Order: sequence, then C-alpha cells, then structure tokens
Amino acid sequence: MKEKAYDHAPVSFGTNLGLVLEYFDMYLEDPDSVSEEMQILFETILQNEGQISSPKTGGSNSKLENIIKWVMDIRTYGHLDADVYPVYPPEVKNKPDFSFENYGFTEEDVKSVDVETISPYLVDTFDNALDALNHLKETYTSPLSFEFSHINNEEEREWFKEYAETKGRPSYDNKDKIELFKSLSKVEGFEKYLQKNFVGAKRFSIEGVDSLVPMLNHLLKKMSEDKLQHLQIGMAHRGRLNVLTHVLQKPYEMMLSEFMSTDAMKFLPEDGSLEITNGWMGDVKYHLGGIKTRKDNGIEQTVTLANNPSHLEIVGPVVQGKTRAAQEKNDVKGSSEQNANDAFAVVIHGDAAFPAQGVNPEAMNMSDLRGYTVGGSVHIITNNRIGFTTEEWDGRSTLYSSDIAKGFDIPVLHVNNDKPEYVLKAIELAFSYRQKFNRDIVIDLIGYRRMGHNEMDEPMTTNPMLYNEIKEYPTIEHLYGDQLVEESVISKDEKTQIIDDVEKEIRNAHDKIDKKDTIVSGEIEHPDFIFEKQKNEVDESITKERLEKINNELLTYEGEFEVFKKLSKVLERRKLPFEDDSVGIDWGHAEALAFATLLQDGTPIRISGEDAERGTFAHRNAVLHDPMSGEEYTPLKNISDAKASFDIHNSPLSELAALAYEYGYNVQNKDVLTIWEAQYGDFVNMAQPIIDTFISAAHSKWGEVTGLTMLLPHAQEGQGPEHSSSRIERFLQLCAENNMTVANLSSSANYFHLLRRQAQNLNTDLTRPLILASPKSLLRNQTASKSVSEFINGKFEEIIYENDNPKAVKTVLVASGKIAVELEESLKKEEDDSKLLIKLEQLYPFPKEEIKEVLDSLPKLKEVRFVQEEPKNQGSYRFVEPNLRELLDDKVEFNYVGRNESASPAEGNAGIYKLIQDKILKEALK
Repeated sequence: MKEKAYDHAPVSFGTNLGLVLEYFDMYLEDPDSVSEEMQILFETILQNEGQISSPKTGGSNSKLENIIKWVMDIRTYGHLDADVYPVYPPEVKNKPDFSFENYGFTEEDVKSVDVETISPYLVDTFDNALDALNHLKETYTSPLSFEFSHINNEEEREWFKEYAETKGRPSYDNKDKIELFKSLSKVEGFEKYLQKNFVGAKRFSIEGVDSLVPMLNHLLKKMSEDKLQHLQIGMAHRGRLNVLTHVLQKPYEMMLSEFMSTDAMKFLPEDGSLEITNGWMGDVKYHLGGIKTRKDNGIEQTVTLANNPSHLEIVGPVVQGKTRAAQEKNDVKGSSEQNANDAFAVVIHGDAAFPAQGVNPEAMNMSDLRGYTVGGSVHIITNNRIGFTTEEWDGRSTLYSSDIAKGFDIPVLHVNNDKPEYVLKAIELAFSYRQKFNRDIVIDLIGYRRMGHNEMDEPMTTNPMLYNEIKEYPTIEHLYGDQLVEESVISKDEKTQIIDDVEKEIRNAHDKIDKKDTIVSGEIEHPDFIFEKQKNEVDESITKERLEKINNELLTYEGEFEVFKKLSKVLERRKLPFEDDSVGIDWGHAEALAFATLLQDGTPIRISGEDAERGTFAHRNAVLHDPMSGEEYTPLKNISDAKASFDIHNSPLSELAALAYEYGYNVQNKDVLTIWEAQYGDFVNMAQPIIDTFISAAHSKWGEVTGLTMLLPHAQEGQGPEHSSSRIERFLQLCAENNMTVANLSSSANYFHLLRRQAQNLNTDLTRPLILASPKSLLRNQTASKSVSEFINGKFEEIIYENDNPKAVKTVLVASGKIAVELEESLKKEEDDSKLLIKLEQLYPFPKEEIKEVLDSLPKLKEVRFVQEEPKNQGSYRFVEPNLRELLDDKVEFNYVGRNESASPAEGNAGIYKLIQDKILKEALK
C-alpha cells in the first residue's frame, strides 16, 4: 500500500500540517479535488522537485515536506542552537544544522509556500513564507528558548507555539528598561559592597544569576494584574540575601547589622510591613526568611520567603504545602474549598541539585494530584553551570539540569541571565501558562557563578577553564547599562550616576549602625512558655449522647449508597459499645469519634499518607466505596453541626516530599489538625531531613512553629526487621526544650484524648509536633479497646496505672505500647499484688512528677524494671533510663528487661520472635 504524506504528519506540529498534507495526497490522486489556490501551490512544488537536492537530514524529497520538517525541527530542537549561555557554552552533541540546504530546499523554494502553512499565527504579521521562517529561527534560537513538544496536551502545545511566535520577543519602553537597569544595579551594587566591606564573610552571592531579582519583582507586577495577592517563595542560600533585600525589601540596615552581629531588629520597619521571626538559637543569615506586605503594584501583596536549612532543595515541597494551605478555606463543612489564585508558588532551585536531589521528582509527581496540587508552581533553576566544584559533565547524565521535569509533562524555558529583557519575558510566559492551564513550568535561568561556592573559596584550583572566562567577563549592570547607552535610552554619565547612587545608599545605611550594639552573648535566653505543660483539660461536652449521635451519623449513608458487605458488617459492630459498656471502642473507631468531635468544635482536619483513606491495616475506612457504582462517600464530611472541613488523601508512595508538604501546610495554617501517616513506621527513614532540620529544630532556629502530627506504626510483630520499628530512639535523641511530644499508647481512649489535646493547643504558644508510635495488632486488641465511659469526662493521661494495694507493691514495671498491653494481660492472669505496671504513654516530655508520685506511694518498693520489646540500643530505653534513675533512691534496684543490643531492629523469623517475646514477658514477671 502506498504511503500517504499525511501519515508522516508529526503530532507535535499540530492539525495545520496534517490538513495541508492531506490536501497534498488528495491532489496527487485527483488535482480537481482541491481548491484552485492549492492546485497552483502543489503544481509549483512538483515542478521544482527535480531542482532540489536530497536533504541531508534523511527526510523526504518533497519540498513541502522538507520545509514542514524544518519548521517542526526548529520548534522542537531550536533550543539546542539558542543563545542561552552568557559564558562557557557547552559542546552540544548532535547539534542540529538549521540551514535550508541541509533540509533540501532553498529560499526560492520557500516563496511557493504560503505563510499559513508555516504558521497560522503569523498570517497577519508576514506576507511571505521566507520572512516567517526567518522569524521562527530567530524566535526559537534566541536568548529565550522553549521545550514544549514533549507535552501530551495538544492545546498546551498550540498555546506555546502561538505565544512564542507572536509574543516571545521582548518589547519594553524606555521607562521599563531604566527601571530594569536600576534594579540590576542594586543587585550588583549590594553584592560588591558586601564583598568590599565584609571580606571573607559568607553570603553565597547571586552574581551570575542577578536577573532573578527583577524577574521576581516583575512576577509580582503580573500577579497584580490578575489580582493575585500572595506569593510564596522557596529557595536555598545562593542569592537569598539579595532576594530578602530587594524583593522582600528588608532594609539595608537590617542586613548589614546581621553581618556586624548588631541588633538588626532596631531597623525593622515601624509600619509592620515586614515580619521576621527568630528562635532563641538563631541561624545563619542566608537561611532566614520573612514575610513582606507590599503595596507598590496597586494592590496589597504579601511575599513570603520560607526559612530554609542547608539541605538543598528540601524547601520545595514545604513551600507547596504552605501555598495549598493559603489557598484553602477550612471553616466549612465537608471538604475544604481551594482557590488556586489565593496564593502562587515559586520554587528556586540550584542547577546541580535539581536533577540530583530525589525530593524534586517526588514533589513534581505531586503537582497534579488532587490532594497536593496548588494550581501550578513556577520552578526557577538559578543555573550557575557548576556545583561546589563539580562541573556539569560529572553532575548529571542529561544535557540540561532541567531535563527531569520533562518526564512529568512539564514545559521548560531556557533563558540567558545576561539578556534581562528576555528574562522578564520568560516570567511573563510562565505566569500566563500557569494561569491558563494551572500546571507547573520550569525556567532554566542560565548564568554563571562569579565567586567560588562561597566567598572564601578559590575556584581556579578546580575549575580553571570556566573561571578564566568568568574573570574576563563584565558584570550584568555594565553589560545592560552599555546596551541602554548604545540604544540612547540613557547617557554614559547617567549610567555611572545610577551605579554610584546605589553605593551611596548602602553606605548611608551602614553609617546608621552602632558597632557597639552587639548581640553576641554567652547566654541563651528561652521564652518562658517553652517549658510550660500543654493545656490538657476535661471537656464536659463529650457525653455518651453526643458520641452515640455521631456514631449513628458515621454509619448512615446518603441516597442509594451501598457499602461493601464484608466491610459493612465490620462497621456495624461499632454500634455495640453504646449498647453494652463491656464492649470496647477500638482504635480506628476512637479516631473517627475524635475527628468528628473536633469538626464540631471547629477544628479543621487534614490527614494524608500512604493508604491513609483505608489505613495500612484496614482500621480506618474513612472513605467508603460503593462496590457497584464506584462512588465514594466520606462519613466524616457529613457530621451534623460540623464547623470545619475534613480532608483525607492517599499520598503517593513518597515520604520526604509528602512529609515536607504537610509540614509546610501546618506552618501556614496552624489552626488545622494536620496528620501524616506512614504506611509502616520505618518508612519515615526516607524523610529524616525534614525531621532533623524542620520538625525538631525550626522553633529554636527560626521561631517557626508547627503542630504537625505523625502516625508511625510501630511494634514487634514477628514481621521482620523492616516493619517493626518507627525508630523512636531517633526522635527521643532529638527531644529537648519541649520541642515535640513523643508517645506510645496502650489505650484507644487515651488516643482519643491525645488527639483532642493536640487540637486544643494548636495555634498557641504551646503548639508542638506530635510523634505517635501508632499500633498495629493493638488496633483491634480487646485490652486496648476501651469502653465508652473512658471517653467521657476524661483527658489525656501521660501515665496509666492501677494502684489498688500500694503497701504490697515490691516491683514496678514500666513499659509502653504493645509490650505494656501484653504485660497488663499477663498480670491479670496472675493477680500478683506485689507487681505494679506503669504504662508510660508519653515518653517526651518525660512525666517525672507523675511517676515520682506513684513511686513515693510504695513503701515496700525494691525494684523498678523497664521493659521494652525493642533491642536495648534501640527503642526508648536509653532515653528513659537516666530519667527513671533520677527518681530512685539507693535502696531501689533498677533493671532492664528486653532484647539484647542488636544491629537489626527485629528477628526475621516469626517463630524466633515469639520465643524471645515470651522470654521477655517471663523475665519481666519473675
């Protein structure tokens, strides 16, 4: 069968090419089947066929097809030949040759083609195809180049073509150009002043990607045109001080004071437009953030720069979580209401880190998920073309640092930092795309790094070829200033005056600072509230009648919704505790009741995690599915008198980005009970940087508070090493200054009260993260399941014990979680009054006073045994031991009962596990 030209129409070209080639096929079969204009076009092409040499690209001998292939290739691969590198351009393998000869046609041949065949978007701009082709070449190989052909959505591809070909070239008036030059002069002048006056001080200069600052300010202008008022920014340390100074408008006096270790807060704007938080420990200046309220674009706009640790790229999902929280309205029943225009996220990346840090693909994978989308983020790669000392060829396997984004169907713009007008055009395009399609986009801002990794570093020792070029290369304020002089926009004297004025302004600010006003001190002063206990009050509104009404509503479904029969029987059993007080409320049931009461109290809830809707162990079943229709129903969204939203989302199989996202969400909206649940406790290992640098330390470093709750399934169950431990010892090692609550519970009622206590302290000085070693087998354990009476008029108990005969007690057993329940069950069988079990529900803050009160009531106490099922070097033993010993006098013996020290968290064989577990219980009770 003869092939049709139409069959070769590339998808990325769009419908226009396919239509033309289809007409061409029709013409070949019957010339009269197409219009007279088309007949003339195709006849001319065929007459010239023999004059055209075979294309070197391996294409067809049809001139029309060769021209169309050139158009398609310039759109798809033009970026490979684009003017996007200020210095040190890389050697691009397989770089295309876009000469007409290479494609087998000449300028004369192009005259026989109409403009619409080249691009329907240029019909009103050019009257001949040759000019249109030249325009396309200039557009797609300019200092702003495009990668969009990989996008699956044809509407998006066509939008990019139209934008690039009709609006892709900058066209700014003289006023805008002067404003841009002044901005660049401030950016460069600030860096030069710091370099001159604070020799050797680390600042991680922005020089080489200076256009980032005017780019962000230009974005704010474009946002104001669409009435967008909230910009959330996340970035690492490179260029951060300049962004703080010239985007968040942190006064020069404040920034210089930080270099001088004087009191910067004296220069905080008195109008309250700038919010800066600090912890009692503090952090280096290039990790700090802030919140600025600006009014210079005609509307009030808030710019938030997130605090960030040294761990590169990790702030990205934090900012996206903050953005989602800022977009949502939570004081509504049912699901929260999201408006993507209520906040806009910009995440600024480093070129070496973007492809290398796994948190980036994790976060991009979340960009279109219903539980995580923010309506599109703009990612800006500040591309220095180098890591610390590692150059591109050792740092990634791809041509561009941005290439991983294409795997997520995200378009990419490459732009030359030293062509600042094109940089502004890039952010305009990115903003327009986000507003049109509510999807992510990447801008690869290609520049260089003028200094070494930091200002003390000498890059010539490791990267001489790159830095030989950089040393001879002029800075951007001179490059762009000279361009404006050449264009007669400003005079040479005006250029010099603008640059000099910047230095004078900074010098004047410097002169206002009293060098003697030092903040350097050997004493750390803590806020008084840090050491206060959390509020933990009995709520008399929790009655049996209220809980029973909630319970009935949780088991009532709207319309014709049917629950899967097997699950329906399980859920129906939740009525029994309200009919018979001897029947306990299990863990998942207790959680549902806690959530429902909190929603009625006005506390919004967001819970996410791996399989969170059902729960790893099928204990939650918060989202029900009709087995016939597939319809979903969430009972907690339909509780009467609810005053707040309930959102629950299955997360992707990710820990680092997912936990970072929830952290950011709760930092932004502290009123929401925000919960992240791991599929198994040990999965949290993959999110350790978030725990170390944000959750445990953010309050002391930055004054940043979170009430994030983490549910980490934990216990020895004979299931092997990898699903036994939430690594509770690591959390306990991080505990200090009441920075978090760590708990391992034995009671469903205490879980109910703990969730309510956590909510009670949200958005107060006593807000803290909650780390809960949540149960597995205890989820349905009858001993751990408590009667309705324990849910009423109760509160969270840090320790639980029954001290019926204190004069008989000689041995106290202290244990947490599952092993505590196993000991409780064993003691009930023995009825031995000489032993008392203290179930240690809260590990940190350690309840010393409560335990001491119990111990002091035991006149015949001889021994305290701490019992755990984890290995001795893991679990809570090493943390609890010194705290317990402080409470004992010399007459009371202290002993450990549990597994021996081990490199592995648990045995791999279930039979061996059971033997060792039985041995521990017998040893504890002997």
